[in-house]
Amino acid sequence: MTSRLRSAAQVVLIAAVLSGCSAAASETAPAASATTTTTTTTTTTTGCGDALTTVREHLTSSDVRTVTVNGQCTNVTIDTGLGDDDTATGRQICETAVEVAYTGDINSVTVRSGSGAELSVGIPGMKCLP
Repeated sequence: MTSRLRSAAQVVLIAAVLSGCSAAASETAPAASATTTTTTTTTTTTGCGDALTTVREHLTSSDVRTVTVNGQCTNVTIDTGLGDDDTATGRQICETAVEVAYTGDINSVTVRSGSGAELSVGIPGMKCLP
């Protein structure tokens, strides 16, 4: 491995660590629910401010199951009861969340289906993508 390639790999690794990325976090899918409940549960990482509460209270869709703030308070993840092919509704939920989500260190919103498949993702300054 050349020193230039090794240096590039080190920079990528350092950036991933500093941004809170980890393979374990991105591969974890929510448990499938056998019931159709409309209760929204929440969890958060301590010290993330009001982002979780703000997003949770702003979302009115009965499809929302959980709202979490993770990745060192940089990402809001919204787990839904939607099917893997319902990207249009996933995008609507994402667009609603981004109206209030970008506070503090939050820099992305992810909406997932009931099986954990990504339906939509949003970043500041851009529309949510299906």
